[in-house]
Amino acid sequence: MKPEAATACYADVRDGILTIGNSRIERKWTLDSAGVVPLSVLDRQRNTEWLEQKAASTAPAFRHPAITKFADYEVRQQPDNDNGRAPDHLLVHVTAVSGSFDMCWSLRIYPDVPLIRQTVFIRKSDQSSVTDSGGEPLSIEYLNKDLYNNGATERNAPKPVSPTDYMDFLAIAPLHCRWEAIQLHDVTDTNNNLVTVKEGLLYTDKALHPLSGNYLSLRNNVTKDGLLLVKESPTSFGQLLAASDDFCVSGRRLWVTGSGVSEQDLQSGEWVECYGSAVGIYHGDELERLRLIRHYHACLQSYSTDGDCYIMSNTWGDRSRDGRITESFILRELEQASRLGITHVQIDDGWQKGATSNSIIAGGTWADYYSKHADFWDVHPERFPNGLAPVVQRAEQLNIRLGLWFSPDSNDDFAHWEKDVEVLYRLWNDYGVRYFKLDGISIRNKLGESRFLRILSETANRTSGNIYFNLDTTNGKRLGYLYHTSGGNLFLENRYTDFNSYYPHWTLRNIWMLSPYVPAGKLQMEFLNTERNTAIYKDDPLSPSMCGIGYSFAVTMFASPLAWMELSGLSDQQVETLKPLIALFNRIKSETGHGHVLPIGEQPSGTGWTGLQCMTGDKEGYLLAFREYTREDTGTFRLWGSRSASTRLECLVRSEGRQQMAFPGTIERTAPSSTGEIRITLTQPLSFALYRYSGNE
Repeated sequence: MKPEAATACYADVRDGILTIGNSRIERKWTLDSAGVVPLSVLDRQRNTEWLEQKAASTAPAFRHPAITKFADYEVRQQPDNDNGRAPDHLLVHVTAVSGSFDMCWSLRIYPDVPLIRQTVFIRKSDQSSVTDSGGEPLSIEYLNKDLYNNGATERNAPKPVSPTDYMDFLAIAPLHCRWEAIQLHDVTDTNNNLVTVKEGLLYTDKALHPLSGNYLSLRNNVTKDGLLLVKESPTSFGQLLAASDDFCVSGRRLWVTGSGVSEQDLQSGEWVECYGSAVGIYHGDELERLRLIRHYHACLQSYSTDGDCYIMSNTWGDRSRDGRITESFILRELEQASRLGITHVQIDDGWQKGATSNSIIAGGTWADYYSKHADFWDVHPERFPNGLAPVVQRAEQLNIRLGLWFSPDSNDDFAHWEKDVEVLYRLWNDYGVRYFKLDGISIRNKLGESRFLRILSETANRTSGNIYFNLDTTNGKRLGYLYHTSGGNLFLENRYTDFNSYYPHWTLRNIWMLSPYVPAGKLQMEFLNTERNTAIYKDDPLSPSMCGIGYSFAVTMFASPLAWMELSGLSDQQVETLKPLIALFNRIKSETGHGHVLPIGEQPSGTGWTGLQCMTGDKEGYLLAFREYTREDTGTFRLWGSRSASTRLECLVRSEGRQQMAFPGTIERTAPSSTGEIRITLTQPLSFALYRYSGNE
């Protein structure tokens, strides 16, 4: 950790009170025998306190049925950067003993980011002292009084009802607040509506109102200041013990609920990780809240243009499955990728000797790979008689990074996780493969989750972080969007023209709706060969063939584009359409990958004006505008960010028919309306334009 980062954050314990903060935010808790008690959430820029202290002290900061009263607190701090995957920050460990269990409470704070993250770990105690968690110890004086009855409530008065399993508790001081719960969804094989939003106002009742979501934001209607709560867990489809909701509201009291840890999970004697949480503050309008969410993601993962922003191809989208996977076929794919300018080629299921249930060969398996065949993950001897060496060599000659599909063995709660690490390390070491799509994952309990996470962390450690995962979110209980996904990006969805499940506007809609809450570059989004299976779509005016492959690719330009197809099956015309578009993506990806992508226009429906804005500065960035299947030749867009007297638009590319692209480089200036909207004209339905914009006073 850099010295300036260490000094920009602080942690201290005085008179039994733990204080953690930076230039923007500060939180305080009392470390008491009855538990960790919340005292303060301070906005240091406004010197505004968010908590009502008497109400805050009526319940512990976190609670699990296994842990009650605490003893033998120890506090340590250390610099950290998650083995190089995250920005430099301060990590604080608070350890204590609770009966027959040990507790470790980890808190993370980042320089100049108004947000603090926290996670609780629990293990069954061996009756010895809590294991040293590392770092510099802080001196601490223990308090021996019951803080739940220190004047906040009468000793004999009934205590307010609260959940029994939660990760954070906040008793809010202001009453006049609007809340909004944002729930994200995955398991995209059966879900195509990936965001749900609910909202309301705080009230003075005492009932517990459960809410589902990944984010819960609170906005003070009087001051316009805001508070953001994050539940760091899989989505509701992937959570363990998912019967409980994610947040709970009672009057002005808020909880982040559902640790995902059962009593049975704690019997192993190993540390078990509860789902985490984060609290942040912001000032002003909706954009400031979304900027805080973007900063939150930047805390989870350091951005790398090389590792996090690229265009990848994978042949599985054409549904040949493993039937065409051979050395000669992959070599043709590499040649076509080079011709197109695609920088990463991934070989899906079929490169390995063993057969999965997805194989064209009968009798394949999901999981239990090592019991079925000890050499399951050897290179297929018939399909690749020379091993992968010729493919790797040709990829290097063409300056293409090679990726592989891999399925960790979920059997018996990932009992063979160490073998999986060895396989991944061998493929990395022997062939230089750095990109792995992880699929077929089934997490059933905390033991399985812990072992799967060890696969990610141990492989990253052994390769010095020089490895990237495409985490499949399409089915089963997996990690979701916010839980331990810092090692790469997310393979969001399987879509196929063979099954009528692919429409470009559906892909655009999922990017459009998710981008405020998950960085668009984190999402691996597909574009397909739009000339396949045209008969299946019949005369559908929104079909892929009506949009064309240029439009299909443009939808993904602010995400991580995935050529979900056999590249060698493209026509010459499609190749000529894609080449300059991909070249443009490669030129601007260092900016768009760092940028903040947000939705503009109407929600994509296939029949309106919609788009995406990528902010690279206060008054500059990129604008993708789509005229869907509509007669209206002009659309209006209200841009995010600072308003200017005029906006300079440089047209980088504009579609002129399904296969024709123009790269005019023309510059025009447009004056926003009184409501900050600009107008864009496209002459044909199902067309798009990409602009570089900047504002002038």
